[in-house]
Amino acid sequence: MPSCAAHGGSDIAGELRRARTEHGLVGSVFVTETMCLGVCPREGATVVVYPEAVWYVGVTVTDVYEIIERHMLEGRVVERLRSREWGLAGS
Repeated sequence: MPSCAAHGGSDIAGELRRARTEHGLVGSVFVTETMCLGVCPREGATVVVYPEAVWYVGVTVTDVYEIIERHMLEGRVVERLRSREWGLAGS
């Protein structure tokens, strides 16, 4: 069965923490690991960005800087990783 833990979830969380520090976002971006979000991609992990409730699936360590720079700094969703099945209606 697919699992974020088996696909580098902890490494991705660690990279998110490093990237937010590097970009000066420690006071505004919080990285919280969960046991399971219920969405199991075949590869990579699931990452949810709030307050927009954008669900990214299949995220790998190499995707982290794109999510930080494009979504968190520029306010633009990384469409290639965005889940069409999960998230708020209309988002």
